[in-house]
Amino acid sequence: MPDRSGVRLLWTVLALLLLGAGALWLSSRLTWSWSRQPTPLRGVQVVSVNGAGVSSALVPLAVLALTAVAAVLAIGGWGRRLVGLLVGVAGLAAVWAGTSGLSAVFGPHPVGYPRLQILFGHGLAMLAGVLLVVAAVLVVRGAARLPRMGAGYQTPSAAKRRRDPDTELWQALSEGHDPTAHE
Repeated sequence: MPDRSGVRLLWTVLALLLLGAGALWLSSRLTWSWSRQPTPLRGVQVVSVNGAGVSSALVPLAVLALTAVAAVLAIGGWGRRLVGLLVGVAGLAAVWAGTSGLSAVFGPHPVGYPRLQILFGHGLAMLAGVLLVVAAVLVVRGAARLPRMGAGYQTPSAAKRRRDPDTELWQALSEGHDPTAHE
């Protein structure tokens, strides 16, 4: 039976990765820039640019966070730590992307400028980056405690190394032997 704190840590990491990926994707859809541009035929036209138009890294970072969910579940040991480091770098990149162009929001703007919408888009990207960095720290620090998918199906030498009586009973049942029968 896996350690309960390891299972809880795994669920926490998976939730942080999924929330970070969702926040990055949503941030890529929100307004990040807005301007009025004069056109010869239509007069003044309002142009808004979403997060993906300002920072093309948001959607790929969201996809990376989603693939990290599968990697954290399937990989163990140093591979999991490497995935954690990659997620940490992606989180820092998301924070960097969220801060790019943010200073222009605080200057003087015309009436009707959607300052809160733009701040929310940038802030959501930065929040997603922080979530990814926290998930990365948890993965790197707790990689040994996190349960792994398919850990019950190991090579015989790896199975002999762990001597948990409950696990041995269940393994005997899985192999079709009666663990209560004395030979």
